[in-house]
Amino acid sequence: MFSRPLNYSSFLSLLLLPLCAHAELQDGRYFQAIAADTSKVRTLWYQLDNEKQTVSATYTLRSSDYAYAEGETIIFYGERVDHKGKPIPEAVAPIPSGATRLLLRFTKLATPDKRGLSYRVHTFKDDTKTFPFGSFHFVNASAKDVDVDIGGKAFHLKQDAMKNIAMQPPEKGDVSIEITAIQSKSRYTNGWGHHSNLRTLVFIVDGPNGRIKPLRYRQTAPSN
Repeated sequence: MFSRPLNYSSFLSLLLLPLCAHAELQDGRYFQAIAADTSKVRTLWYQLDNEKQTVSATYTLRSSDYAYAEGETIIFYGERVDHKGKPIPEAVAPIPSGATRLLLRFTKLATPDKRGLSYRVHTFKDDTKTFPFGSFHFVNASAKDVDVDIGGKAFHLKQDAMKNIAMQPPEKGDVSIEITAIQSKSRYTNGWGHHSNLRTLVFIVDGPNGRIKPLRYRQTAPSN
């Protein structure tokens, strides 16, 4: 069954307002963090230059910038320690080759995975060459394949896939958006605001009753 687009979209538009932040975009190696669902990250930390850096992240806004060192991964610890008093890794974020700016999405696991980690981290490049202002960056974090049509540009996203779409700002009104889950046939439709100095990150996640919902994180280009 299809969901009722107008009612459901209106309901989502109240719950899923654009999550805005100004882009600092400092030069160097930095990451920002967000938390999946309604979870909050408050106790995770990592080491940088032999100093402890605590990470704070919610699902409503991008975090501030955190510097990180060159390497293949960023290892995060929490409150757990082993029998020798050494901290136990809680999350590991892979660093993509050639990356500088990153966005990390932390998902709290119900039980630790086979490596003993308590969080799954979704990492992707967040630099303006990969994700420029004036574009939408879609990440399918749901358990379903989806079809997306934004402003007449249509594409398919498998699970865990992502795609960047450059969009010209509309002369008036909003950009039309339609997202359809292949397996459940649930559909989200709406109109989204867009400007040339915005870049909008869209996480497509699972909602109740087999539905899907988009979580938007809008970032404004810094003024000169």
